[in-house]
Amino acid sequence: MRLEDIQATLGTYLAREVLFRDTPLLPDADLYDAGFDSLSLSRVLVFVEERFGVHIPDEEVDVDAVTTLARMSRFVASYLERRAATP
Repeated sequence: MRLEDIQATLGTYLAREVLFRDTPLLPDADLYDAGFDSLSLSRVLVFVEERFGVHIPDEEVDVDAVTTLARMSRFVASYLERRAATP
């Protein structure tokens, strides 16, 4: 899956279901400034598992890797790449 597709999917989910916004998120906007918190992160991890089929354990989440939509998308993409590389 392309990074752009991951970012679009996460951005829509975050805006509508987590942050309850009508406007799209800018890729480099700080999610925590927009109202993102630890409960939000848990919801996103469940969404990622359901939508992308990849489990990311809580203990492997680097908070700095999910501060913006762009960084979160790259973080998820890295897990998808690992899964694809595993036979």
